[in-house]
Amino acid sequence: MWWRYVLIRPFFAWAARGRKYRLRVQGEENVPRYGPFIAVSNHQSSIDVVAIALALKPALTRTHLWPWAKRGIEKGQEGFLGVLLWKVFGVIPVDREEGNAEEVIRLSMERLRKGEAVLVFPEGTRGRRRELGWFRYGVANLARAAPAPILPLAVFRREEDGGVQVNIGRPFFMPPRRVFLEKLGTAESRAEEMVSQQVEALRQWSEHVDRDRRGMRMIARIIDLILDYVERQGVSFDRFCRMAEGEDNEFIRDRVFELLPRGWVKAELPAGEMPRARRADEEAKEGA
Repeated sequence: MWWRYVLIRPFFAWAARGRKYRLRVQGEENVPRYGPFIAVSNHQSSIDVVAIALALKPALTRTHLWPWAKRGIEKGQEGFLGVLLWKVFGVIPVDREEGNAEEVIRLSMERLRKGEAVLVFPEGTRGRRRELGWFRYGVANLARAAPAPILPLAVFRREEDGGVQVNIGRPFFMPPRRVFLEKLGTAESRAEEMVSQQVEALRQWSEHVDRDRRGMRMIARIIDLILDYVERQGVSFDRFCRMAEGEDNEFIRDRVFELLPRGWVKAELPAGEMPRARRADEEAKEGA
C-alpha cells in the first residue's frame, strides 16, 4: 500500500504548506534514513499522522510507516479523513474491545524485522490541549521486545500563528533493565527470563551499531533472530510481549515531553489506577 502514500504525498505537502496548517518541522537531522525504528508521539488531532509522515520524509522515501490505529477508524469513527488515512497508509489495527495486544506486538515485530517503521501514539486517544496524557504500556512492551531505535516526536499547534509544529528528537534505546528475577518457580518462567536476558544483550549490542543502511539491516536481522529464539524456547508470545518494567513508560514519555513547548503539563494516572507493568513488578517481588 505504500505506493498510495508516495503518490498522494505531494497533495498532503501542498495542503500542509497552506494557511490552515502552516506545517513546520524541527529536528529533521535526527530522522533515521533507514528502518527499522519505532516512532513515538503525542496525539492532538486527526491530522497528526499526516504531519508526522511529512516530517519523516528523509526516511519514508525508502521505508514504509505503519501506524497503530484503533479499528473504529476504519468504520468511520474519525470521519472520512480517518478512513482515507487507514487506506493510504495501511495500519496495525488495535482492537480495544477484543484486546489484541499480543497480535499488535507480533505484527509490529514483523514490520520491524523487514526494516520498516512503526508509529505509536501511546496516549491511545487525542490528548487535551497543552497536556501530555499518560502512556499505555503497548509502546513500552514493544520497545523492550524489539531492540530498534525509538524516535521521539511532538506534534502541537503553535501559539503564535496556530500552525502545526512537529519537533523530532534524537533516537534512543531503552535503558538497561533494573532487575532480573532470581527466584523463578516454573520452567516457563525460567525460559521467559532467559529470553529476556538474551533480548537485553542484543539491545545493548544494537545500541552501538551504526545507523547507516548496513547497520539498520543488522538491527532488522537481530529482531528476526529474537522472534526465532522466542519460538524455539517455547515461551508464550503473550508473556514475551509484557516485558516492560514499571518505569519504562515514564522514561519514554519524558523523551516526548522534552520536545513540547513550555507551559505543557503531564497528566496524572486516573485515581486508583496502577500501570500494568508496575503491577507486574510488584507481583514479581511478592513472589520472589
